[in-house]
Amino acid sequence: MGVFSKLTREAQYVFGLGLILLILSFLPWQQFYILDWSEWRGIGVLAGLLVIAMLTWEVLRAMEVKVSLGTLSPGLVSFGLALLTAVFTMIAFLTKGAARNWPAWVALLAAIGLIAAAILRGRAEGVQLANMGSTGAAGSNAPAAPAEPVAPAEPVAPAEPMDSSSE
Repeated sequence: MGVFSKLTREAQYVFGLGLILLILSFLPWQQFYILDWSEWRGIGVLAGLLVIAMLTWEVLRAMEVKVSLGTLSPGLVSFGLALLTAVFTMIAFLTKGAARNWPAWVALLAAIGLIAAAILRGRAEGVQLANMGSTGAAGSNAPAAPAEPVAPAEPVAPAEPMDSSSE
């Protein structure tokens, strides 16, 4: 528990909500009479694997294991894994609409909380995301230069009518 207490509050929320999602993934999300189905069907398999990947990544970060990521920062990887986990959990929730059971509803709330915790943690760690709304066509953040006004064209004289009797 000593490693867990060294984490920031936001990192503890991400880790704790990830554990809750992992436990809930094995409980019955749907119940039809005597049949019970967990999240581990359809797109829920991907959501479950993302939870495991996110928790593994968070354990590696907590143990201060250095992993070469190229140009990606560890905070950005944590943010991305948490966001993907939450989004795919929500998709799994939406695809399991018939006979939905209480673990699915609790998992939905945990996924929403995971998004909030991931955003707070990303801000605390200085994760910079591109602002797609303000980028120009070339991908720069600089505002586009205003276009120069175009002078009106000179009026053109009407064409002479053609005389068809001259032939």
